[in-house]
Parts: sequence; structure tokens; C-alpha cells
Amino acid sequence: MIVDIHTHLFPPRFIAERVSLAASDEAFGEMYADPKAKMATAEDLLASMERARVDVSVACGFWWRDPALAAEHAAYLVDVARASSGRILAFVPTREAMEGAAGIGEVRERTPEGVPASTLPVLLHSTEETGHAYAGKEGGLTPGALGRLLEARPEARIIAAHWGGGFPFAAVVPEVRSRLAGRVLFDSAASAYLYAPDIFRLVIDITGLDSVAWGSDFPLRPQTVDRAYVEAALPDEVERAAVLGGNAARFLGLG
Repeated sequence: MIVDIHTHLFPPRFIAERVSLAASDEAFGEMYADPKAKMATAEDLLASMERARVDVSVACGFWWRDPALAAEHAAYLVDVARASSGRILAFVPTREAMEGAAGIGEVRERTPEGVPASTLPVLLHSTEETGHAYAGKEGGLTPGALGRLLEARPEARIIAAHWGGGFPFAAVVPEVRSRLAGRVLFDSAASAYLYAPDIFRLVIDITGLDSVAWGSDFPLRPQTVDRAYVEAALPDEVERAAVLGGNAARFLGLG
């Protein structure tokens, strides 16, 4: 099973009204005001999955300031997930779990207190504290904040996007590593823009093979291109199978 644990979808109305939404929501404007910033619908994702031979994709919402927009976005994600025969899993951008949702996300919070408590997995927008500036970097959960969250919420099941902002490197500390087992996946979303390819080898060696999952960040990255990038970074077939789907399928309870 090939699972992309980090993609983004928007209702067609949101794409059509990009300009007005960018003017009314600062965070959305930062990410999507530029007409070159890619936005996709469920139809776009399903077509991409066919090209890339992806079985299941997690589709995330956006951290809207307006609760009505968050609710509309969540409803769209749940509707397309229900219509996809299990190929799309909805991660909704709301604090309240919605019937039909497989998780909550993508959540952009600076403090652990701002992360919603849920029995569902939560996909967190994580950002590194060093490196170049880019749209969306500010406001993400830093490694220090992620560590405090894991300590304060022992029940939380977290998908730490973008390699957890570099948090895996803290796992050389034994008490830190003990908080990860079975609770945390580090996804590789936007990896090609943030880290050298050997990030896959380094994180697997530090945190263990079962803690890493592929995320393309589609439509930011085409799934065909990003899958090939992961395959090139992981020549070992066992490691490749785990990262490209096995770990995500286990974490999400897929058959």
C-alpha cells in the first residue's frame, strides 16, 4: 500500500475566490495570494494519485481564522473522502472532531496549549528555527514546542509535518526518544525544499524506521516527482516500503 500522508485540498469556491480570501485572512494570504501558489481540488488529487500509483492520500485543511470557513472546508474534505471509496482520508481544520474525519490538520500553532486535544491523530505544521525564510514558516510548532507538547499530552498521536522542524535530532536523548514510540510520525512534506536527501537516512537511524512517513505536500510537490525523490533516497526495499506507506497505514489503522 502506498500512502501519501500529507496533501492539501480546497473547495472549488475557495480556489475561485482566492483573491478575496487572501485579503481577509492574513495566513491564507501569506501562503496563497500569489496566483502561482498551487491549489487543488479532490479531482486534481485523484488524477495525481493515478499517475503516481498512490493508494491512499491524507487530505488536510487550512488553519482558517474564520470558524465558518474552517467548517466549510471540513465539510468539503469529509464529503470528498466519503465519495472516494477510502482513497482520500479527511483531516479537518477544526478543533472539534467531525463525523467522517480521520484526523485533524493541518494545525498551525506556536504553543502546545493551542493544539486541540483529540482522540484522532493531529497533523501539526512544524518549522525549523534555522534556515531560509519561506511562506508559512512563521507560526509553526518549533522543536522545543513539540517536545513540550509530547511531554504534556502523553495520549496525543501526532504527525509532525516537515520532519518536525528537525525534532528527530533531539531523539538521541533517551527520555525524548521514549516519548516517540507509537505516538509520532515525522512526515517528509516539502523535504526537497528544506533538507538534503540524507535526512531520510539520518532520521531512520536516530528514531527508527517506523517513525518516518512519506508526505508529498501535494500540490506544492507533484506526487510523481516526490515519490521518485523518496525512492532515490531509500534504495533499500524494506525501508522504502515502510516510508512510502507501511508506517502510515499502521499509524492510521488502514487495512
